[in-house]
Amino acid sequence: MTDVRMPSLGENVTEGTVVAILVKSGDTIQQGDSLLEVETDKVNFDVPAEVAGVIGEVLVQKGAKVRPGDRVVTVASEPVAAEPVVGAPLAIEEVPDSKPAVPELKPIFDEDSQLEANHTGTTNGAHKKLEAVRIIATPLARKLARELDLEIAEIGNKINKRVSFNDVKTFARSKLQNRTTSPATAYVATPPLPDFEKYGAIRRQEMAGIAVATSRNMVVSASTIPHAWVSEKVDITDLEASRKKHKLQVEQAGGNLTLTALIVRAVTQALKAFPLINASVDSQKNELILKDYIHIGVAVDTDRGLLVPIIRDSDKQTVTDIAIELSRLSRAARERRTRLEDLEGATFTISNLGGIGTTGIHPLVNWPQVAILGISASELEPVWLDNQFKPRLRMPMTLGFDHRVVNGADAARFLVYLKKVLEDSFLLLL
Repeated sequence: MTDVRMPSLGENVTEGTVVAILVKSGDTIQQGDSLLEVETDKVNFDVPAEVAGVIGEVLVQKGAKVRPGDRVVTVASEPVAAEPVVGAPLAIEEVPDSKPAVPELKPIFDEDSQLEANHTGTTNGAHKKLEAVRIIATPLARKLARELDLEIAEIGNKINKRVSFNDVKTFARSKLQNRTTSPATAYVATPPLPDFEKYGAIRRQEMAGIAVATSRNMVVSASTIPHAWVSEKVDITDLEASRKKHKLQVEQAGGNLTLTALIVRAVTQALKAFPLINASVDSQKNELILKDYIHIGVAVDTDRGLLVPIIRDSDKQTVTDIAIELSRLSRAARERRTRLEDLEGATFTISNLGGIGTTGIHPLVNWPQVAILGISASELEPVWLDNQFKPRLRMPMTLGFDHRVVNGADAARFLVYLKKVLEDSFLLLL
């Protein structure tokens, strides 16, 4: 039997909930078939079969809480030819004729562990060799482990399953976190709640996973980042006219030319001019981490709570490209089809509440980023132009920033530059 275990659930996600069981005992499956649907505080995703075969036992129930590495399904699998490793013979197990069974996947020796075992001429050496036999890993996982100077055997023994590329990343991240202090440890102790029932009837409702994650992240942000804000108003009269003019053209390409898409493009231009706003701070080493990529997170309101999908490499995309991708991400978020990779790695966040009608917002920075842009509702205002008052559409925006990294003058210059780009649509093309 082959155990199917829960894969990594993503950065800072330790638990998920089984919301659907897609197979039953005796089902024949192919490699890659979906076995379970699991909901985390970020996304819903399917747990795929790593091998083809027949479902032996489903080890979890709907509603169960699962963690990375948990056994969830067993599969009686057909033999799969593993890629041979130089100097690593296959471990072959004979199945007696009197006990017919579906052959199990035969592991290969881990290369490094095999060499170590061969040079240990004791019973301990034999034990190490026996442990090495159990390690199965994909070629990409082995390559990454070598690059990170990690022992594939240590990873395999810890998770007790075939080692994947993501398993190596998760293991490396956990080792790094064990060596440093996480911002989560900076939580301020919450005093006990009063007895609300003394004052009247109450009802309790479990918080959705996304709401729990948002709560946790905001506590980290508020308790570890010294916040400051600067605000500005932008005349978007001409920008809005251009948006309406080219809206149909973008729709024909498969996107929706929203104001948010144009703001993403403008913010990208500003981040290229002010790379410090795109950075992170390593407090343990007192170093700034300057990133040569720009990934813009855009807050999306869903029925489950707030999600922040990411426009990756926005500096390499046209306005039309950004509009198409933003449409896809927003639709996926609202239909609960967001992929985990769509939520990780943002370098800057935009929160646009203008559609709801707010006149001001002071957003909290999304750690480990150092800045966030809040957008409020645009309003027609009288502006003195050409010796007369004219109605102009003006949009309030506020930049929240980490004062350890960004000082007030830099934040103001960034916001003024962003205003310039938004007020001159030609600059969006540069």
